[in-house]
Amino acid sequence: MVPPRPRIPPRGKAPAPALDFARWVVWEDAWLVAVDKPAGVLSQGGEGGAGVNLVDLGRAHLGKARVGVLHRVDRNVSGVVLLAKDSQVAGAMTALFQKGAVERVYRAVVRGAPEGDALVMEAWLAKDEARNEVRAATEADLGKMGEAARRAYRPARTEAKVARRFRAPLGQCAELDVMPVTGRSHQIRAHLAWAGLPIVGDPKYGVPARGIHRPLLHAARVSFTHPRTRERVVIEAPIPWDEARLLRLAT
Repeated sequence: MVPPRPRIPPRGKAPAPALDFARWVVWEDAWLVAVDKPAGVLSQGGEGGAGVNLVDLGRAHLGKARVGVLHRVDRNVSGVVLLAKDSQVAGAMTALFQKGAVERVYRAVVRGAPEGDALVMEAWLAKDEARNEVRAATEADLGKMGEAARRAYRPARTEAKVARRFRAPLGQCAELDVMPVTGRSHQIRAHLAWAGLPIVGDPKYGVPARGIHRPLLHAARVSFTHPRTRERVVIEAPIPWDEARLLRLAT
């Protein structure tokens, strides 16, 4: 079992994004709306985010009381988030998520050199709610635990492909296209750290880099068969960093 990584000392906070739901919209129809969520915005209420999360902002923008988020993206992670405009379509989409019929692809910048061009991470995960942190364990680790400790862990699977490798002052790095097969809290961030490929800028599980105030993790694409139209929908949000910036990553 990999122990929790030491927290990254704060290096100043990134400025809060302007709250403009209309400008974040990247796709919309009569039943659903997708936004490119900026880092720093909550997917839903909690953590002192009443009124400044996607659900509340979406309800205000659309004038609908039943708008709900269909999947969560961590506060300081950016990218595509889907919201339903009513409870019926929310139920239909939730069923697709539960069946694994919604494909989600994230782009992550990690420090390290992946072995091969494809990775599969299947460590079990347990969340410490008090610290809001996730621990990873292998099957062998679980076998050494007591029954009470084992009950906290849930199976989780993450797949990834290497998009490119590069070297920066920070060291050997890579950009990965990451596909979470299951949907555990902090799954991508915890799995990559467990695999020895910590995300750059992640204060819980990753490694610091000068001038980076957020994890370099972005929900780049969501695709699914629409439960009403039966058409294939592919929604993308552009990667918010560029190659030149990555090549300058340094401690």
